[in-house]
Amino acid sequence: MNPPARKTRVLFVCIGNMCRSPMAEGFARVWGDGFVEAYSAGTHPTGVVSEASIEMMAEIAIDISAQRSKGLEQVPLEWMDVIVSMAPRPAAKMAPPEFRGRALDWRIDDPLGGPSGTFRRVRDEIGSRVRELLDEIRLTAPSSPDRL
Repeated sequence: MNPPARKTRVLFVCIGNMCRSPMAEGFARVWGDGFVEAYSAGTHPTGVVSEASIEMMAEIAIDISAQRSKGLEQVPLEWMDVIVSMAPRPAAKMAPPEFRGRALDWRIDDPLGGPSGTFRRVRDEIGSRVRELLDEIRLTAPSSPDRL
């Protein structure tokens, strides 16, 4: 019997690790369960995940209330297979020199301070992007379970 394949490690980064990256991590944890390890961080972490982000994700039955805002130095960058930046800084510039994974830049508006409609729109856009990324990961890792 073959050992289970290692999960693909994905890091989502935004500025404060307060809104966008925690939502992306939440989607990836739920939809990528079994084949993805999801992380998030901020280039300038605030120390808290926004209540609006927690509420917007709860609307679609994804609980991110236990997630904490952290900086890039608090995640194992050298272990990542994929780094996704939603911050002004490109993912490739965040990666350590030995990084051989995928560096992706997603241009997604920061909903911080906006109305709930803006948060929902951003949440849904992030959800679509995460779903697409997970589909790509699943296609390149045939031993991963087929669920999403």
